[in-house]
Amino acid sequence: MTRRAGHAPRATGVWLRPALLAVVSTLLLSLVPPATPAAGAQAAERIEIAVSSVTPLMARESSPNELTISGTVHNTGDSTLRDLEMRLQRGKARATRASVVKALRDRAVTAEVRTRFESVATTLPPGARTEFELRVKLTGTDYRSLRIEAPGVYPLLLNVNGDLAQGQRARLGSTRFMLPVLSPPGGSPAAPSDPTPVTTLIPLVDYPRMIQQRLPGRPTILTDDRLAESLAPGGRLFGLVQAVSEEVPADEPLSRGLCFAVDPDLVVTAKTMAEGYRVRQDDGGTVRGTGSRAARDWLDKLRTVTEGRCVISLPYSDADVVALGRAGLPDLIEGALDGADAVSSELGVDVREDVLWPVDGALDEPAATQLANTAVDTVLMHPDSLARTDGSLRPVRLRTGDPDHTPTARLIDPLITDALNPVRARNAANSTRLSPSGDATPSVMDGLASLTFRSRAAAVPGTTIVAPPRRWNPDEGELRDFLSGLKTLRQAGFVQPTSLPRSGEPAGQRGAVGAGGETTGDAESSRRAAITYPASSAADEIPQRILRKLAAQNYRVGELYRAAAREPAKNVVPASVTTPLRNGLLRGASSAWRGESRSARKWMGTAERTLQGVLDGVRLGNPRPISLTSSNGKLPVTVINDLPVTIWFELHVDSPRGVRVDDLGRLKVPANGKRQFLPKLHAERAGKFTVDVTMRTEGGTKLGRTQRLRVDSNAYGAVSLIITISGAALLVLLSGRRLVRRIRSRRRTGGTADGTATGPEPRLADDAEAQPVPELAEETDGTGDGSRRTGGGHGGDPEHPTTGNDPQRS
Repeated sequence: MTRRAGHAPRATGVWLRPALLAVVSTLLLSLVPPATPAAGAQAAERIEIAVSSVTPLMARESSPNELTISGTVHNTGDSTLRDLEMRLQRGKARATRASVVKALRDRAVTAEVRTRFESVATTLPPGARTEFELRVKLTGTDYRSLRIEAPGVYPLLLNVNGDLAQGQRARLGSTRFMLPVLSPPGGSPAAPSDPTPVTTLIPLVDYPRMIQQRLPGRPTILTDDRLAESLAPGGRLFGLVQAVSEEVPADEPLSRGLCFAVDPDLVVTAKTMAEGYRVRQDDGGTVRGTGSRAARDWLDKLRTVTEGRCVISLPYSDADVVALGRAGLPDLIEGALDGADAVSSELGVDVREDVLWPVDGALDEPAATQLANTAVDTVLMHPDSLARTDGSLRPVRLRTGDPDHTPTARLIDPLITDALNPVRARNAANSTRLSPSGDATPSVMDGLASLTFRSRAAAVPGTTIVAPPRRWNPDEGELRDFLSGLKTLRQAGFVQPTSLPRSGEPAGQRGAVGAGGETTGDAESSRRAAITYPASSAADEIPQRILRKLAAQNYRVGELYRAAAREPAKNVVPASVTTPLRNGLLRGASSAWRGESRSARKWMGTAERTLQGVLDGVRLGNPRPISLTSSNGKLPVTVINDLPVTIWFELHVDSPRGVRVDDLGRLKVPANGKRQFLPKLHAERAGKFTVDVTMRTEGGTKLGRTQRLRVDSNAYGAVSLIITISGAALLVLLSGRRLVRRIRSRRRTGGTADGTATGPEPRLADDAEAQPVPELAEETDGTGDGSRRTGGGHGGDPEHPTTGNDPQRS
């Protein structure tokens, strides 16, 4: 009994200890946020997270100690999601450029700090969306805090967990961005010793839209009316202009560092839209466009915003000058780069013609060499397009195929460029497309974080040129956030807005210190650099077969220009007819179609049909059958010109053998007029035949369509006449010969004029048959008229008449 009693407390202690340990463990685990499922256990992402705002965009000493992230969650799967929860994970502050680049390109973030999960939605059916707002502290020690204690740029991962329909819990989706921290809230400001010179490009580029540009008698036709939506309030292009107008007024110091990069095709299209236009329908018909008012208002606002600011012209329709250069089309490169006049005249500003911003900041040696005949002497290039750089952003001279042509390359900052362009950050290919919707806020955050890192920890000699995606797609609020972040960096002493310098002109003081301890300026560098064209850019080029077709059509445009002349009464210069046609061809080489050869072919076909329609505006009138009554006649040809310029041409006539038409040489037909020409036709044979009449320019380009004329000739030509005369002469000769023989025959028989026989008996021809002498014959008078004579002769014996060949006669 004693032994049993002594064992009871020991048994109770054994049971209590595990129980107490379990309770304590449960309490501790309740305070720790759940661990993220392992990557291998995660299901494929079932949701899309769109972050619409982050407040504050960058943390500084005066910021509130709370980070607010808002957006939407979209169920892209085919099953209902349940018990959705969201939390934020923070990685370590980035200390090197390589670590920043890795953070930009990797979707995963190695978590150093995890906040606790917050509920988002109980259920989310397929296709449904729900809004969220997540609030966390920037500093602090609890599990609702990011626990930021020092300046830097921090990668953040926003992830959503939930239950699938079968009850399995997993991460359903995530998105990442970086948070720039100039100083923890309540801390001490820590600005760099020298601000970084910064120039920011604002690209105004869209997709090609115009099928046919307005010409006299021809309306403007667009592929669709989506540009009207972009130019109207709430649209992408409207937001770009409106945000700059309100966030960076002309007297704002940041204004000095902004430069608009404008596609002339966009300005020309908006101008023609403001004047009235039509939109192509699926059935081939057209309807009236609805965006005239929006285009007019947008152009007015753009004129105001660009007044007194830096404006550079992109190639027309943002044509890929590298592809044109590789195809050996220097004339098209020159044509693509002459759009500055259109932008300048429409906006009333001084446009920088000396600056080229090629697609992706990439150039190759053939294209660079062919720039020698243009006004370009400065090229904005990505460092990936240079064979070797020293890691700085100082300008360099480019080596080209022409030793006398060495344009200056100003390097766009690759770190910030890749941050603002999520597509390029992962792969440089296809980076000219419209940036994905919903990526703008994370990319704005990444861009500001990269610029903060560049200014604080990665300062290099030279000006930082911020080059967003070609077709940047932030909404108005997101662009305002980006411009506001630039202003914050300027006010905090991190950046110095700097105008884009001209060739040979310093860009302002550079904040970095060189190896010798001297402050390095951004003056023109004497360094030379070879050009290397990135393989990723080459892979997405417009195919050469399309460019060869473009070259052939451009030749026809050039021929039309050379054949045209200004009509004093119309006062229309030939370029106003041919330039829109050339621009239509350039739309087929737009950067918008890099990697999309089918679209490029489609636009080339559209441009070709438009060109053919203009060439058909010079045509032959309806032909009528022609009847010739002599060997020489007139071939009436009526030429009608629907174009507003005089056209010079040559008539080419294809005729059958035996028919010839005189060459009239070089002819002309007046603008919007018609004229009849009467080349002489020589027919050397009779009958019905056709002649084909074609009009061509002096260089051989066909105008209009070939007309077939029917000719009915009733006259004899020279050959027929010679044959006829020869036949007639032969008949006359034969008839004369017969007559002579007959006369000679009569003389030999002694005949007289009255038919009396006087000569000897004629000999029979060798081939004549002897005829029997009739017993009784009627005597004729020898005239051959058959008149009968009775009696006569000497004696007049009726039974034995005598004739002129009677052998009994002496």
